[in-house]
Amino acid sequence: MIGELRSTKSANFYHASRNLSNAAIDELFRNLRSSQPSVSQNIFLHRREHYAGAIWSAISFFYERKPSFFVQSTQARERVCGFMLLVEYSGYVAVFKSRLELPTTFISRFLSRINTDLVDSAIARGDAIFEKIKLRNMSVSKLAMRSKTIEAPDLANVVGPAGASRYVPQGYTVRAGQEHYSTTPNTGRISQRSDRIGHDFLIEYACSVIDALVTGAGTTSSFIRSFARSLDLASIEGYAQPAVITVDIAYLTDSLFEEPKVRFVRNENGGYVELLKADIDPILVELDAIFSLEGAGRVLNIISPGGNRVGGISVNKSRIALRTLDIPLIAAVEVEALDFAVGTDPGRLSLRRYLDKQDAFIVLFDQPSLAYIDGVLFRDESFTNGGGSFLRYLRTDAMLAGVTDEKGTFSATHTQFDADSTFGAVVQSIAVDDDFLVCDDLGDEWADFIGLCTSSNPPSVSFYHAKHGPISLGASPFHVSVSQAIKNLGRMTLMADAMPAKFARWKRTYNNNGSRTAISRIARGDVNQLEGVFELVRTAPDAIRRVFIVTSSLSKAAVEQTLDDIRNGHAPDPHFVQLYWLLMSFFSACTEVGAFGYVICQK
Repeated sequence: MIGELRSTKSANFYHASRNLSNAAIDELFRNLRSSQPSVSQNIFLHRREHYAGAIWSAISFFYERKPSFFVQSTQARERVCGFMLLVEYSGYVAVFKSRLELPTTFISRFLSRINTDLVDSAIARGDAIFEKIKLRNMSVSKLAMRSKTIEAPDLANVVGPAGASRYVPQGYTVRAGQEHYSTTPNTGRISQRSDRIGHDFLIEYACSVIDALVTGAGTTSSFIRSFARSLDLASIEGYAQPAVITVDIAYLTDSLFEEPKVRFVRNENGGYVELLKADIDPILVELDAIFSLEGAGRVLNIISPGGNRVGGISVNKSRIALRTLDIPLIAAVEVEALDFAVGTDPGRLSLRRYLDKQDAFIVLFDQPSLAYIDGVLFRDESFTNGGGSFLRYLRTDAMLAGVTDEKGTFSATHTQFDADSTFGAVVQSIAVDDDFLVCDDLGDEWADFIGLCTSSNPPSVSFYHAKHGPISLGASPFHVSVSQAIKNLGRMTLMADAMPAKFARWKRTYNNNGSRTAISRIARGDVNQLEGVFELVRTAPDAIRRVFIVTSSLSKAAVEQTLDDIRNGHAPDPHFVQLYWLLMSFFSACTEVGAFGYVICQK
């Protein structure tokens, strides 16, 4: 019957950490059968046979499962057929499969993950043309774009390098000559577009891919090198220390709701029940936090935002393991695959163990260039110049040194914002090149100030988000302003249907929480030309869009000193690491919509 097998060229590739034996394959096949209900006799079974210099094993059988579209108590069952083909070659193992999964115990005993650089060198060759790529943001900020998928006949021609180093490739499709390949590097899945073929051709395909993994295929594409690059955990031992950890909520949400693969269950009164969305939402909220990491050595404590120890991680040579996670809401929650009826999944795991197995968490380090995502350590290559690219986003203004309040004081006789306020600094110094400047603070606020410059070619629109606070190198003073800035990026197009209400409001004086003033909301420009100028900039196809976070709570000199200290081998404060990642998330989000983000701060 193996001669009737037809499948596409798609397999998961692994290093063989231990040599397989006849006994190991026999045990694997027994476990595959025992984990499924109502198993039929084998359609085919082959153990470690030889072909084309490789050793291959295969199994196929029928089994029953509950249809996913019926309630849990249904007696209805569907009969499905699964197969698995393993190819051993040159120290690697390729696994072709359908409706059967390798047991976790088998993977941990005999297989190990392939380094993503090897996958890139085999698939993302210098002559490869990228047609599709899925990217994951390295940031842990809830305000940043978490992931994106982009597609084009040749991505190198339409995707610029700006912001690329903040993203990790999670999968891509390339064209090489007449062939198309796709891969998910962190799982070792490599596919070639093809017709369905027999098992002998599948074995030959596996061997050809493994040859490319072993020997490399030349220079890796410059396009893929523009994104964050992977490296071994062992290479940073003694150099960098984990600083914060967060659960990958986007992955959990996708697995539960968007592309359902698993369910949450709980054992109640001796039986398992599935958790409903109303039960799951509070769990996701509880997990959606940034936890600090404290301690020394390989075992570190997870500290909640409230300062309590809630778990621990261990940093091993090849991966970071989530050892414990003691959060009350998840204590009794377990995870099952949807292929099984509730309570019958033999591979059921606690939520903590599931997060660990799936590497569904992100770890940041006291070296701002590093992030551990999807079980792989990545480095933001833009930080290799000591943070020079980060500094280019920071600008200074002398007036901010004298600021004592965000908006200043108000009275009926005030005709302008106080000079010692952040608002006053925007009007009198920071936005001085704008021909038109309006105050949009309060109400349906897009920014504290919106500025237009029509004397330049092309024209520009600028959003200013002004804040005040004591000097700090932490992220806390920036969360509100970054949130406001990112939330309003879509409004930089100055939507036509929203403008009439804006014009009516801007033509009135500024009133702050009941304090009436004589301050005109139109801080600069002729009120009679206001609507025409906004229409001119709104419709200009080449208008430049800029977003400024104006703050008195940051010193560029202090940032420069901190970056110098990092270059000289000093570990940065974890709060600075969070600041770095938060602001880089802001700059990256601006890039996504074709805007330029900056921070205006003290010298």
